[in-house]
Amino acid sequence: MSRLSAVPPTQNDQQKIEVTSMSQIQDTHAHVPGTGTGTGASTGTDLPPSPPQEPIAPSGFRVEGLDLHDPRLAERYGTVVLGLSPFNSFYSTETVTALCRSASVSFDDVHVVLPGAPESALRHISAGKAPRRAVQRSKRVIHNMRNVARRTLADCGVPDTDSRVHVLTRFAAHPRYREVRTRIETAYRTQTPMREAVCAMTRTALEASIDSEPTPAQIEDNTRYIFAESPLLLDSTGVLARPRALFVYHRRVPVYDVVADGQVPGLTIGSGHVLSVLTDERNDRDDHDSR
Repeated sequence: MSRLSAVPPTQNDQQKIEVTSMSQIQDTHAHVPGTGTGTGASTGTDLPPSPPQEPIAPSGFRVEGLDLHDPRLAERYGTVVLGLSPFNSFYSTETVTALCRSASVSFDDVHVVLPGAPESALRHISAGKAPRRAVQRSKRVIHNMRNVARRTLADCGVPDTDSRVHVLTRFAAHPRYREVRTRIETAYRTQTPMREAVCAMTRTALEASIDSEPTPAQIEDNTRYIFAESPLLLDSTGVLARPRALFVYHRRVPVYDVVADGQVPGLTIGSGHVLSVLTDERNDRDDHDSR
């Protein structure tokens, strides 16, 4: 028998072989369960579908017409600053804890501001307490509330709570704080709207501490309390070095209102700073303490 010599495949034949082989491989994989290369097939590394997320329950605190848990607040303002009044019955330990927790749900950047002991003691001195005892009591109450706020924020995963929970004495040497405070004190002496606003706020604070109508001298002595807190009430963004901030307080602030209304030449609200009144709708709370 004669030998048949092998004829090497042409280039076109080789391409046909390669195309056919790849087509067979792909067709085979398309029918192998678990490879994930076919339409609708699952892969061996696919994760199970995530369960639907339950909506976050309302906090009961409302600000700017929204619940404090609403993420739109953080998107709009970036930073929230909680103003606390340790001598106001509204700010119980339970309320401070709930407020700090609620703020940390939607905001990554949470700050808390408390008054300093020297200014807070003035109202107790006006009520007849010895200055030393008044200062000691103020320090104790402020210290306790500061610890509640720091502990709560830390439990919520907020980092470096010492740099976020502020007592106003911390800012005594802060350039922007001092600048705004100086302007407020000057406006108090020279501008009637500012003087009336400061006196109204001072009177409200004193009425909770003394048994009679505050005298003009008592009001004058206690204006330092308002001077101390006003820079944060008017310009938390400048003092805390934030581009935007929502300052939350439990009642209207006349000093903020007259400046926002343009009634005090030389003073304006800080860029990006907004002060808004907090309402507490938990269990239909009806707290009339306006201090």
